[in-house]
Amino acid sequence: MLTCTLDSASRVTLTDQLYQALRAEIDSGHMAPGDKLPSKRQLAEHLHVSTATVEAAYGRLASEGFCESRPRSGMYVAQQLPRAGVAAHPQAVPVRWDFSTGAADAEHFPYSTWARLMREVLSEQNTALLLAGDPQGSYALRCEMAQMMRSLRGVEVTPEQIVLGAGTEVLVTALTSVLGREKLFAVEDPGYSRVRRILVASGARIVPIPLAGGAIDVGALYMSGAGAAYVTPSHQFPLGGEMSAGQRAALLRWARETGGYILEDDYDSEFRFSGTSLPALKALDESGQVIYMNTFARTLAPGLRLSFMTLPEALVGRYRALHAACSVPGFEQETLRRFIAGGYLERHVSRMRVVYRGRLQALERRVKELGLGEIAPCGAGLYALLRVGGKTPAQELVPLAAQAGVRLTRLTDYGVMEPGREHERVVLLGFAGMDEAAIEAGLEALRRAWM
Repeated sequence: MLTCTLDSASRVTLTDQLYQALRAEIDSGHMAPGDKLPSKRQLAEHLHVSTATVEAAYGRLASEGFCESRPRSGMYVAQQLPRAGVAAHPQAVPVRWDFSTGAADAEHFPYSTWARLMREVLSEQNTALLLAGDPQGSYALRCEMAQMMRSLRGVEVTPEQIVLGAGTEVLVTALTSVLGREKLFAVEDPGYSRVRRILVASGARIVPIPLAGGAIDVGALYMSGAGAAYVTPSHQFPLGGEMSAGQRAALLRWARETGGYILEDDYDSEFRFSGTSLPALKALDESGQVIYMNTFARTLAPGLRLSFMTLPEALVGRYRALHAACSVPGFEQETLRRFIAGGYLERHVSRMRVVYRGRLQALERRVKELGLGEIAPCGAGLYALLRVGGKTPAQELVPLAAQAGVRLTRLTDYGVMEPGREHERVVLLGFAGMDEAAIEAGLEALRRAWM
């Protein structure tokens, strides 16, 4: 069993420290090709760190070609290690085509409208916008957001329940303190690994819950003893399914019976390309157990750092006691308020829905023409799942793509438990950050790299 000293007080993250220790073992030959690494749970217990930390370190080693995951067996040192003198890091090759799920469109951002509104705000010289302001954000903006949630997602909340924050990380970190770090947080497995890392970094304990029928397994959730559950019911990340009415009812029943809280991340509900979506889980919440979360990173731009959540009335006082100021600058809050009130947000989302539908269609068409594999049906969201064809070993798909200047992730990168064989050859293709010509060129680069 690997023994190394990890310093939680260091500026270097625990994940990076563990990665460096494992790399040193492999580079020195102490861990030879074909050697089995400890299971994530065993190593986490041995080093007194979370399984998410081990998972992230293993994932980085695998993406760089130093390790490989074998279904139902575990993680092994790769048989063919990267050659000495050849850059192992995917970042060493410039990224020309970004299929990552966090990429965003910049070309269609309403620059002129946003700039005009910002100039108006600045020209009024409202000194109040220079002060710390309300810890939950501008009340006037929260009024606009309450109306927006009511009309778009059927969510009935008061402005007093809304909290604005500079990104999802800020809000999730705040929630761990509001709900209590002693509480056990359940997360979907596979699920959004970024939120897992934020919870762990905030001092929270997490427990991965497998999916059943494309949504979190409520039976396993009961058995876990969790006091909070982070879920993506409208578009499960990364598998892409929508939680059924029956599954939603069961999850809400769990919250009522256990007193647990549901953290509903409605991250890309604005972009549905076929069919109609069920109302947000929060719209069905009668006991005040659902905390609704969303972001303007998808609808506007990630760089604006604008996210929000709704708190049950019982938690508002605790939030205000723990937070003295809003993390979003006042000028940006007022610009956003005018942007929403003027109908610009609604028009921009409608326009982008057309743009993204065209990109998805281009991606689906070109994948089929190139014979890259099979695209899963994609009725919503800004990424698609591709089951890769050909004979390239699954563990080489992402490293080979990186060497060709293509950034993407594997489905197995988002799981905590050992993945099943059916997930081995599945990758995620985000299409928000490239136009149709770039998407087709990137897929052609993948064909050359894999086939």
